[in-house]
Amino acid sequence: MGNFYLNIIKIFSLIFFAISNFSIGQFKPDYYDLIESTAKRQFDKTVIEKYLNSSDSSQVIAALLSFSHSEDTTFIKQLTELDFRKYGKWISFTLGQIGKSEISKKYLWQNLFDSSCKCSEYIFYALGKLGDESDLQRLNDLYFNRNLPKSFFNGIEDAILQFRNRNIKSELSKKILVEEISDNSISVNRKKKALFTLARLGSDSTINPRLLEILSTSNDDELLQLLLMNFRIQKYFPADQKLLSELNSKSDAVRIEFIKVLPYSEYKSSVISIIKSILNSENENLIIEGLRSLQVNKWDSDLLNDYRIKNTLIEIIKESTNKIIIEEAFNAYKYLFGIDDNLNSGSLNSKLTTRTRLQLLFDQQKDNLKFDEVEKLYSETEDLKERSSALEFILSESKVFPNDSLFNNFVSNSLLSNNAAIISTAADGLDSSFVKRNSDKLKTIILEQTNRFKNNTDFIEAKFSLINLSKKISDSFYKEVISNLSDTKVYALKKFLNKESTNKEIVSKEFPNLDSLLKKSFEYSGAIIKTNKGNIEIKFRADLVPVTVGNFISLAEKYFYNGINFHRVVPGFVIQTGDPTGTGWGGPGYEIISEFSPEEFFTGAVGMASAGKDTEGSQFFIMQGYYPHLNGRYTLFAEVTAGRNLVMNIAEGDIIISVQLIK
Repeated sequence: MGNFYLNIIKIFSLIFFAISNFSIGQFKPDYYDLIESTAKRQFDKTVIEKYLNSSDSSQVIAALLSFSHSEDTTFIKQLTELDFRKYGKWISFTLGQIGKSEISKKYLWQNLFDSSCKCSEYIFYALGKLGDESDLQRLNDLYFNRNLPKSFFNGIEDAILQFRNRNIKSELSKKILVEEISDNSISVNRKKKALFTLARLGSDSTINPRLLEILSTSNDDELLQLLLMNFRIQKYFPADQKLLSELNSKSDAVRIEFIKVLPYSEYKSSVISIIKSILNSENENLIIEGLRSLQVNKWDSDLLNDYRIKNTLIEIIKESTNKIIIEEAFNAYKYLFGIDDNLNSGSLNSKLTTRTRLQLLFDQQKDNLKFDEVEKLYSETEDLKERSSALEFILSESKVFPNDSLFNNFVSNSLLSNNAAIISTAADGLDSSFVKRNSDKLKTIILEQTNRFKNNTDFIEAKFSLINLSKKISDSFYKEVISNLSDTKVYALKKFLNKESTNKEIVSKEFPNLDSLLKKSFEYSGAIIKTNKGNIEIKFRADLVPVTVGNFISLAEKYFYNGINFHRVVPGFVIQTGDPTGTGWGGPGYEIISEFSPEEFFTGAVGMASAGKDTEGSQFFIMQGYYPHLNGRYTLFAEVTAGRNLVMNIAEGDIIISVQLIK
């Protein structure tokens, strides 16, 4: 009887520790002083200590989340004195985020071997962020000495991924991932992490029989996506006709990854009907990836001579109103069948993007092409995103015009633009020979533009592009540009300048609208994003990211998102929106802070786009797949609770009609 009660106590203890490490509430509306200190990047130690020493677990966790952004190692000793069994997840995350420390590493290693701790995955994550080659070797040795149960290594995939992100790799680590995937006792979530990390390291063909086995038995979309990703990385897909047919009947989320791997199938002659079904899909992202797959150099003569594919491509070009689909269909036709009468009609040419029309012009007249013809075609489009893409192509072909005065003036005018996307594209696209020939003129332009947009947050990426260009000219000029920017009010730029001089990024941030944002943070539970294709409902995580949620609510209340399009869609990865310019360079006219957390970027997670830490504004993205390399590097502020299928159907150019906030 005594043993029975003892076991009951043990079970409740395990439940308590599991709950302690789950995502319970952290930030609350009355934690204003802590949120303010974090948002303004002041990290007031008196305030943090008050929360850190609290008997309220939510306050302790909020303090840990706050301090994870500080890059301040002076608090490490105090963190290590907290109850690790209760706060292990949050302590591990914080130690991993604030930077390298031998004390942190030693502490994490010690707690990894504490059997009462149920947060090994977070310890492994932190070790991957902090460790060196010897730490990775130690993990490898532990795994293969067989003295520890597999359950001990829950999260080792996270460690290997974080090591890999810092370019620390080993063949033994790859063997660990292969073993994790092969073991039937390993959880599906661990398998997903192992598959993603293996793909990042370079997938291993020895595991193909196991990959095929899981592929033919699983119904988990994320798992199927990751299995197919591994075959795509290998450029080899030994699926039989039955499996090919089954995969083509799966969800669009799976089919988008399936079409990417289809060119590497051993049964090429039998996949034409599959390609046709995908090209006739109602999902524009699926069609785009199908068209791109036709441009992979792995198809055989059956496809190259197939009139059905040829006719389908011509029909798509003529009938579609989606410029990306038209462009990819044109490129696929040109790749498979060459330029012929079908592609030379004037009505067809007018449907193509400026970049594709320029490519045709270069292909047909490269030997005697005059730059005024190029500039005339470029100037015909007023669409900023299309113009930026066309500019990128022109600069990539700059060797055709080495001493052309018209080309030189075109570059100068692009750098002197009023548009951030054009400035950034021009500055990033110049090769070293052009920079060397025109250094004096470039110096004048760089000084003028960096001074002109010194305090404009919407030009942060353009400024960094100009700064990088100055470095190509000379070290002394780079220092001059840096010096001229020293009084900037743009926080991200101030951080960069501070790091250049002190090797530390954190500086105090002015945040004049913080009060109004925080008043809204906990006012609403979520939002309905109404698009031209339907509604996507999201649930906020103000408990993790109060500033970000307050900012989103504030923008929605001002109707900021109404009419804005989805300017970036990477099928199978993300859909991105929130830029009023539609180029990817725009924002609300100010920047907020990053608010990283241990939460994972699973399918349906909603995160903030950024140009680096603390550069977020209005742009956000929604995940179409599971990509754990984003964890701890981007702000996750919400998750999709309804309309996930719609997320897979959003295409570039689709519009947000309105955002309705939910109490």
